[in-house]
Amino acid sequence: MKVTCPHCKRRIRLRRGKDVLCKCNNKLSYMQFFRDKISYIVYLIDANILIYAENTTDKRSGSCNKVLRFNSPEIKIGTTDVIIDEVKKNKNIEMPKKLAIYKSGKISEELTDLKTNYLKQPSQADLSLIQAAIENPEIRGLITYDKDFGRIATKGIIQKKSSTNFWLGNAREFLTKYEIKTKVVRS
Repeated sequence: MKVTCPHCKRRIRLRRGKDVLCKCNNKLSYMQFFRDKISYIVYLIDANILIYAENTTDKRSGSCNKVLRFNSPEIKIGTTDVIIDEVKKNKNIEMPKKLAIYKSGKISEELTDLKTNYLKQPSQADLSLIQAAIENPEIRGLITYDKDFGRIATKGIIQKKSSTNFWLGNAREFLTKYEIKTKVVRS
């Protein structure tokens, strides 16, 4: 996609997820030009949301099912093909039909070099979610019960790359954010 540099008025080709330095030394970001033009936003879900939704005995099942059934013209729920493959490999779970599925390309070197202070390092599925969020400007958040995303500073990496606020939370927090009633089951 070609854009015009706001400083020198040169036409420059921008690619998704890449930053380009104009000849006038102005740094142009794909997200800077296309983030505001999208009429809807997407929240990606991790594999654990799909698994908890299927397991009716789990206390998180109700919230996860509501997230999967969430219906709004401005907000969509999605995931990556790597997450779908991971879930189908371990369990025979039926995928919701309105789930937006993003193809994961090559994981950037910056993400593969991520390290945490904990023994468990981010999996390929975790990295595919982060890469999809960096490459697609419509993705504004991640719904997961996995604590690793907070530990590897996912929010910071994506915010730095996309120059927007990125939301990170679990299913109940997502439903609370959009003021959807959740029934608390106490035992």
